[in-house]
Amino acid sequence: MSSAEKKRQFERLWKGETPKGTNPQKRNAFRSRMKADCQQLGLRFSKINSRRIYLGELAEDDADVTRVGEVRVRHPERRHLRGV
Repeated sequence: MSSAEKKRQFERLWKGETPKGTNPQKRNAFRSRMKADCQQLGLRFSKINSRRIYLGELAEDDADVTRVGEVRVRHPERRHLRGV
């Protein structure tokens, strides 16, 4: 599957679009899965971070990602990690 196809597929899943119309249950299930993936990587849940996870763009850390132990922290830092 090409990159453009994966991007289109992500947009369809994010909106919950199916051949018969919009399916809110499918949309919520996909967003819940993306939220769990973001939390597992220590990222804030957003459409942008979810897209990066789905497309596999998070192989290496960006400049705005810091590591505290094994936790990846993206700006703004999480409150429970600020004093470390």
